[in-house]
Amino acid sequence: MIVPMRKATIIVLDSRRREEVANLKHLGLLHPEIERRHDARTEQLQAQREAVQRALVELPAEESDPASSGRDAQRDAASGGPSADSPSRVPDLERAMAITAEIDEIAEQRRAHREALERIDAEIRRTVSWGDFDPDDLRWLAEREIEVHLFSMSPKDYRKRAPSGAIVFQRGPVAVRFAMIWLHGHHVSGATPEEVAQVPGVERFRIPETSLGTLERCREEELSAIEEAGRRLAQAAVHRETLRRAADELERRLRDEHVRLGMDTADRIAYITGYIPEDSLDSLRQAASNNGWGTLIREPDPGDAVPTKISNPGWIRIIRPVFNLLGVVPGYRERDISLFFLLFFVVFVGMIIGDAGYGAILLVAGVVMVMRGRGAARDGAVLLLVLSLSTLAWGAITGNWFGYEPIGRLVPFRYLMVPELNSFDPRSTQAVQAVCFVLAAVHLSIAHLWNFIRQVREKPAIKAIAQLGWLCVLLGLYFLIVSLFIGQEFPSFGLYLIGGGMAAVFLFSGQTPEHGFIGGVANGLKNAFTIVFDGIGAFSDIISYIRLFAVGLATVAIAQAFNEMALSVGTDGAAVVLAVVILLFGHTLNLIMAGLAVVVHVVRLNLLEFSGHLGMEWTGIEYQPFSETHRSAS
Repeated sequence: MIVPMRKATIIVLDSRRREEVANLKHLGLLHPEIERRHDARTEQLQAQREAVQRALVELPAEESDPASSGRDAQRDAASGGPSADSPSRVPDLERAMAITAEIDEIAEQRRAHREALERIDAEIRRTVSWGDFDPDDLRWLAEREIEVHLFSMSPKDYRKRAPSGAIVFQRGPVAVRFAMIWLHGHHVSGATPEEVAQVPGVERFRIPETSLGTLERCREEELSAIEEAGRRLAQAAVHRETLRRAADELERRLRDEHVRLGMDTADRIAYITGYIPEDSLDSLRQAASNNGWGTLIREPDPGDAVPTKISNPGWIRIIRPVFNLLGVVPGYRERDISLFFLLFFVVFVGMIIGDAGYGAILLVAGVVMVMRGRGAARDGAVLLLVLSLSTLAWGAITGNWFGYEPIGRLVPFRYLMVPELNSFDPRSTQAVQAVCFVLAAVHLSIAHLWNFIRQVREKPAIKAIAQLGWLCVLLGLYFLIVSLFIGQEFPSFGLYLIGGGMAAVFLFSGQTPEHGFIGGVANGLKNAFTIVFDGIGAFSDIISYIRLFAVGLATVAIAQAFNEMALSVGTDGAAVVLAVVILLFGHTLNLIMAGLAVVVHVVRLNLLEFSGHLGMEWTGIEYQPFSETHRSAS
């Protein structure tokens, strides 16, 4: 559920502002509503934080091998690096900034060498076809009024318009390269170099500053310098933890300064306004009494950007990692859909992956992660465990084990299968589609029933009847879609559901406290086009749930294809090894693609279709109290 919030203003003595900011941070309950202000101190901290973050980006990627991590830790300790620092100690910012400056200097040198390498490579590409010669020789001749100019033309153009007196030294399928020599400014053709260059098809070659061999040597030098800079950055990676803690400390100091500067003042007092959970008001009052604060607590105003704090039982909280991954937060005045999101997410994932063999693999992975997980990571592990059971269940009842039909016929698997849903029986198509449409009707109906329950408590209560109208429309459209896709007879009352539901929407959706019933009806008629298009949208939303069938069918088809490919290899010697490789690669790829489908399709059905019918916009601000642990409270 979304925890009710209160708007709180805390009043302190301006002379004790810095001390009270520390006390407020120790309390860790207020989500401050402040204007972001800056001074020289905040600009310095921000510049330092950005410098440290840039230094961290320049360091090579971390090694994931635990053994190598252990070697790094030993190397850190031997070099006086970060491993010698206790994580609980405040980082030495002066040392961290010195490390940052060193890394920045190395990175800047590497960037300069890379830019030089790009210039050298471009020059090599331009000159390599002309061969290796020393431009100094041409300059020596030019000093003695013997000018050698180089040109190129396509073979076709050269045959048509070859300049008189051209000395060809290279003929190729793409270009003819030739030289022309001017003695004391005169050529036998009487033309100047500029006139030759203006002949159609002639391209003048700019003499390079140095020879091709010298360019290649310079290239090797730049590569060596880049490699050396990379080696130095790899050595500097032992300071990674020191820099991370420094970045965190700078973030905390910057946040503290923003809160301090964001406090408004009047005479000799300073005050800060923010939001606090309703169930934490007693803690705030106790802290105010202990620290001598003045407090003003009231309900948030309708236009306030109130942060959202979600609190759920542990079994619902396992869906939280999905919301964190997606970065979505419901608005404070919206609804927490965690329960229904979780329930339908589990069902949809099971149908999309739809393979009991994959479910068994995920089950083992989930058990291992649950045993090793802690805190938020454990929530994700439990969710994986639940999703694996859902996948295992749907795969079992559809007889799909690694896309290989004979496995489903074995005892005891055949007793788990529902013949009407058999993945390998073409006749099951309509049954699975029917399941998808039933899920759609139930899922979207929950949204409108929830809207009805909420609106019936508001004024005017009759507006809630519009939600019952939408419910009737959904059910009527469900029967229509089932008749179109599955061939069931469309019931005679279906049109009454659709027509009556739309009439209820027109009559009651525009009702407001400011207008009477007739005015509300007029509002509904003004929105006629929107309502009609919403009705069409409801039709397409129900059809959208058929993606559960389509993606699940694709998963089965891909698994079957790799199985057939492996079986076609044969059973002799090396062929068995190749078949195993094909199976491992194919099913791993299929499982990964199914996981991507979960992100695309399952999330869509919850965040777009369901949330759209619920009227959610996901414009919330996450509750981030000003505390010792939160990194961005301001």
